[in-house]
Amino acid sequence: MKLLTLLAAAGLATAQTSGNGTVTGKMGDARQVKNNPIGEVWKAVFDGSQGVKGTVTAVGVKIGVNYTVDVTGLPEGKGPFSFHVHLKAIPPNGTCADTGTHLDSFVRGTEPPCDSKAPQTCEVGDLSGKYGKVDAPAAKKEFNDAYSALDKIMLGYIGERSIVFHDASSARIACANIAKVAAP
Repeated sequence: MKLLTLLAAAGLATAQTSGNGTVTGKMGDARQVKNNPIGEVWKAVFDGSQGVKGTVTAVGVKIGVNYTVDVTGLPEGKGPFSFHVHLKAIPPNGTCADTGTHLDSFVRGTEPPCDSKAPQTCEVGDLSGKYGKVDAPAAKKEFNDAYSALDKIMLGYIGERSIVFHDASSARIACANIAKVAAP
């Protein structure tokens, strides 16, 4: 209960600026996540039903999460494609429209656009804003995001949410739930 009270109070604060003058969230810059379960794996599987097939894999490391984006079927002429962690998982019988907004643990919003030179000032879920958009028809990309969490009590928790790909017009073209992969 104290955590919720603290978060609510922090959410009422005005926007802050980072040392470089970039507008950040109402709760300040994202903080590096240093207590993820090392080696824990979460995966979003795109089954091809929306045209996109492949995976986005997240693996816990000492600082943040190592991501691997490996997808095919991105439609020609519709990119470049952005991709984000969205706040909600796709409900049964749901669509990408049901995934809510981007994961925004520090209450930043989408404006001004994410500055990839200062990823701590971006929405936690704005992965392509921080690490680059992808092009059709296939994308393979690897990066570490120091601000993603695999521990449910941490701000920036990505588990049980979704990954959504957007075309150049920002339309949601494919989505998949992020689920924990069972240990072998």
